[in-house]
Amino acid sequence: MLEIGEDELKVMNCLLHPESMETVVLETKFHPKVALDIVRTLVHYRYVKAQDVTGKSLTMFSPDKLAMVRFVLTAKGLKEITPA
Repeated sequence: MLEIGEDELKVMNCLLHPESMETVVLETKFHPKVALDIVRTLVHYRYVKAQDVTGKSLTMFSPDKLAMVRFVLTAKGLKEITPA
């Protein structure tokens, strides 16, 4: 189980709609490697899912082709950022 901290919430709040890693870095002001690590962790725990530019879900993504990947919250992720 992942304990959601401030950094994870900051990233998740950027991902209500499919966004690129570039957008996440710009909005959170995190170093690109830190932002990527947080996004990877959120994908692993299924708070966020990866999609290609056409909206098709990706099970894996390459850091080399990160410009072609969009990230978006899952229902689990949305539940986490929505106040009870």
